[in-house]
Amino acid sequence: MTDILIAEATKQGLWAILYITLYFYTLREGRRQQTISATREDNLRAEASVLRKEGIEREAKLTDFINNMAEQFERLATQYEIMAADVQEIRIDLERKVNRTELK
Repeated sequence: MTDILIAEATKQGLWAILYITLYFYTLREGRRQQTISATREDNLRAEASVLRKEGIEREAKLTDFINNMAEQFERLATQYEIMAADVQEIRIDLERKVNRTELK
C-alpha cells in the first residue's frame, strides 16, 4: 500500500511526495513514542510497586518498634509503682523509728 501511495504521489508532484513522506514519518514517530511511553509507564509501575512494598515493610518495622516501646514503658511504669510503694514503706518505717526515739 505504501508503494501505491508513493507512486501516485510522484505523479502528483513534489508537494504530494512531501505530504506523503511527512504523513508516514508522523505515523512512524507516533508508534515509536507510544512504545517509549509504554516502556516508561511499565518501569514507573514496577518502581511504584517496589516503593509500595518498601513502605509496607517500613511501616511494619515502625509498628513493631512502637509496640516494643509501649511494652517497655508499661514495664517501667510497673517498676516505678513498686519503687514508689517501697519508698512509701521506708518513709513510714523511718517516721515510726523517729517517733519511738522521741518518745523515749
